[in-house]
Amino acid sequence: MKILKLKRTFGIGLLLGIGFAKEIKAGSYGDIYGAHPGAAGMGSAVTAIVNNSSAVFYNPAGLGRLSEGDLILASIEKEARTNGAENPENKDAPPATPPNADPAAVDPANQPIVATGPWYKRLWADTKEGFTKDVLKYKPLNRPERNVHEVSFQYHYANPTSHTNAPRNQNITKIRDSFVGLGLTLNLNDMFDLGRGLRFGINALVPGSGNLMTLNDQNPTVPRYLQQGISNERPTIMGGLGLEIWKDRLFAGIGFTATAGGTGSILMKDVPISPDPVSANSQVILTVKPLVNPTYGLQFTYGKFSLGASYKRETVAQIDPVPARAQTTLLGIQLDFDLAILDGFNPRVFSYGIAFRPNDRLVLSFDANREIWSQFKMSRIKEKYSEAFYLHDTTNFRIGAEYSLFKFLKTRVGFATKPTPLPAMPGTNNWMDSDRNIFSLGFSYIFSPTMFRFMNRLRKPIIFDVVFENHQLKAMEVNKYVPTERNPNYSYGGYIWTIGVSMTLFF
Repeated sequence: MKILKLKRTFGIGLLLGIGFAKEIKAGSYGDIYGAHPGAAGMGSAVTAIVNNSSAVFYNPAGLGRLSEGDLILASIEKEARTNGAENPENKDAPPATPPNADPAAVDPANQPIVATGPWYKRLWADTKEGFTKDVLKYKPLNRPERNVHEVSFQYHYANPTSHTNAPRNQNITKIRDSFVGLGLTLNLNDMFDLGRGLRFGINALVPGSGNLMTLNDQNPTVPRYLQQGISNERPTIMGGLGLEIWKDRLFAGIGFTATAGGTGSILMKDVPISPDPVSANSQVILTVKPLVNPTYGLQFTYGKFSLGASYKRETVAQIDPVPARAQTTLLGIQLDFDLAILDGFNPRVFSYGIAFRPNDRLVLSFDANREIWSQFKMSRIKEKYSEAFYLHDTTNFRIGAEYSLFKFLKTRVGFATKPTPLPAMPGTNNWMDSDRNIFSLGFSYIFSPTMFRFMNRLRKPIIFDVVFENHQLKAMEVNKYVPTERNPNYSYGGYIWTIGVSMTLFF
């Protein structure tokens, strides 16, 4: 097994300059744990409603929507206008109706009638009315007086607990899946005032191990987890542009997922290469060039329903097989090397989502994702010398709900299924992966300029998100055609507890 690690000292500038590799046919951090704690709290069932920097992962059309910062500031400004209070966003300016606001949105005659009585009767009346009244009626959204940009920081800790009696090796004894992330969206109406939502977004998920990238040429006969540990140790760089085509209703987006390809040479350590003078320990050459694969998305909202669809092309990273030749000092035997340093694959994904928002407090959503794993191809060297196997296409289902307990506190729950693409492994190959059920619980706490007196200097909201996830890995039995001491029957399974936190600032 050849492993080449590029530490973060290799240069964060290089990380931002190009998208690096998808290492060894496995899902990325976002595929497994979610690209943002807010989305992960809903089981990542957000294709139809996502509106923050993680939209470049789930559905780039969401960049065209009003962001959470837009909605919070618009609500604050509306309340200030109603009460004749000072606008916290622009304390020196008199309150005014935003020029692009719909008059119907601020007309008291068009405001809903609020139920009266005990809280439980009000709650039941509001809920019942939400599911039965004005389900398909257009309700224009309030928009803030100024354009809002967003920056998000996140950290996700995951330490899988795996149980197996497979032959042990370094790859499965210390499994870590922690990662950090940075998201950014820019409202381009500061440059081109189109009167419509137009935002650019970028999102980067980077290993929390300190390694910028791990290139791993793994022997497929050695037991190793497919979608845990080293298999996830590489960055995911995504970007996109979203546009509001039909105000408050139709949104479209285009984005990219960056990977890498290139050529290199292997380290011929302590091997006499030839009679000529040579430094045997210095032959490590790796040339990496960026490859970009597209992502497309649509979102449509009508009344209280939202629909979403996105297409993400497969991402393949290939460091070409390295030709090398060496001559041993024993009997003058000539050795030829043809080593595939890296052959990475992420599947093509079709995502479809539907969401229902009966009232301002509750959101229900459902997603179905089709992952095309069957297009995976083994590297040339493994295709020639290793046992062939073919990955299966899978369909993932996700369901989520969000409920606003208060103006400043939201709670989320989610459930997702993720079948494994691996076939049975009765031969010499020993990739390890399980069907998994994912349970999630999330919270969102909003600091806004009008929440507390001591926060009167705060001009834009700050959002803190947290998510707790439990991945239940189905126990698997591997029975070999011809079990041996080196390739025995074995079983594996386990679970993963994770926690993710993020802070989102608006400016």
